[in-house]
Amino acid sequence: MPIFRFSYRIDSDERQIIYANITDISIPSRSFYLMVCISTIIATYGLLANSTAVVIGAMLVAPLMGPIFGIALGLSNGDNKLLRNSVRSELLGMLLAVALATVIGLVPLRPDFATEIVARTQPTIYDIIIALASGLAGAYTMVNRKLSPALPGVAISTALVPPLATVGLCLAAHNYEWALGAFLLFVVNLLAIEFAAAAVFFISGLVKLNRENGLVVFFRRFGVSLVILLIMAVFMTQTLINIVADRALAEQLRESLSEQIKTTVGARLSELRYERKDGVLNVMAVALTPQQFEAQRVAVIEEALQKKIDPNLHLVIRSLISRDADRNGQVFIAEEEKIRQTRIAEENLWLGEVSKTLNQEVASMPGTRVVDIQNMVEKDGQRKITAVIHTPTPIDPVQVGKLEDTLNASLQHPVHLVIRSILTRDADASQYIYDDDLWQKPLSGPELEFHNQLENLITNQLHKQEPAAKLLEMYYGEKNDALLVLLQIRSPYTLRPNDIKILENILQEELDENIELIVRCTVGADVCSRYYLNGYDENLARTLQ
Repeated sequence: MPIFRFSYRIDSDERQIIYANITDISIPSRSFYLMVCISTIIATYGLLANSTAVVIGAMLVAPLMGPIFGIALGLSNGDNKLLRNSVRSELLGMLLAVALATVIGLVPLRPDFATEIVARTQPTIYDIIIALASGLAGAYTMVNRKLSPALPGVAISTALVPPLATVGLCLAAHNYEWALGAFLLFVVNLLAIEFAAAAVFFISGLVKLNRENGLVVFFRRFGVSLVILLIMAVFMTQTLINIVADRALAEQLRESLSEQIKTTVGARLSELRYERKDGVLNVMAVALTPQQFEAQRVAVIEEALQKKIDPNLHLVIRSLISRDADRNGQVFIAEEEKIRQTRIAEENLWLGEVSKTLNQEVASMPGTRVVDIQNMVEKDGQRKITAVIHTPTPIDPVQVGKLEDTLNASLQHPVHLVIRSILTRDADASQYIYDDDLWQKPLSGPELEFHNQLENLITNQLHKQEPAAKLLEMYYGEKNDALLVLLQIRSPYTLRPNDIKILENILQEELDENIELIVRCTVGADVCSRYYLNGYDENLARTLQ
């Protein structure tokens, strides 16, 4: 009579059949090791592919639960031969699975470890409970032949090969901490199944014990397994507590950060990462936002989280600028940003009008084009426009004045125009293009007479005032009801304003009272040992070469 009553009673014939079945699945054989290899390959690639269905398939064909039943039965019945065979089968199967998974893990193009692998590196008290229940169910299907078809389903509930495959993959990746966690999961499953199966074998009567010392014998044979399970249960309970606390912290951080970030219109929390290092909780939050989070705003959010979650919290917010729009335009935009964008749009529109006007005006100058326009506001509120122009001939002040007048008339706003001429030379296969001032018409009639008279007056008066001075270039044109004359003169010294005034008075008396004179002096002169020369004698220079 068994010491405990059991719903299923085993007679002697059945006992022999069950004993033989457990012995058969516990003895090492070629088919056993072949199935270990196949299940390991399926489990390893299922873990790498992060496929739960493939991992379940590996559990179905894994033969490692059989030797565990053999270990439990051998210890229970004192059958040392069965115990040795079962231990050898389980140990060699375990080593084979780890070695094969390690080899697979060393193959190139291995993807990163996903959730199926990570889930098997942190065993908790739940895994012990599952393994105990699986051991009870598996052993019960062994002693009750009517339920034996349910054994594959029992095998699915307990992971034996997947943890070993995880050990091999982690060893290949040199992640020894995760490898240890996965190995502990396998050991817990083995001990829990062994202990539960032994209990079923005793209770069902497969192994007979006398009434007096039955419990003593049971705990003597399985006390070590029970103690190890209890110790692991303590540590795994702490692991579970840490996992629950970590999830609670993550939820609290996500909730608090989302609440704080949403106070910025259109912003939301996109990603959250955190780690505790040297007593500091470092939090990295990624926010989708129409405008970046400034340091002052981050400090306010960090202070709120420190009060609510952890005083040693350090927050970093990474702003990913996003733009949301509906059919009416952009939404979730601050009033300051809206004003700024309106100003930019108006500025671009205004500069576009400036560019259009300038391009129309310079179109009459062959080889000339506007390449850049810069705008700035001077102290008196007047806009200063700097236009960069590619041209074969420099744009002189008279032309700049005409362009400025055209801009003022077109824009209805006073501007100060500066032209920066960048000299260019265009050529085709036969000649230079735009090499001459083709946009200037040749002078004739009264214009030519005026030009010669102006040049002669300037040359003669310069010779009277400073014989060593020489007229290099002369430009003139009308501007603001005045005749603006620009001279470039080379002189031994810079002419003083009084000298320019004398020259200007002569021109006003002889030619036009509206003449305004501007002189650009280049300091220099031709000189011999006795006096300054009046200009450079090119003929003399050629004869000396």
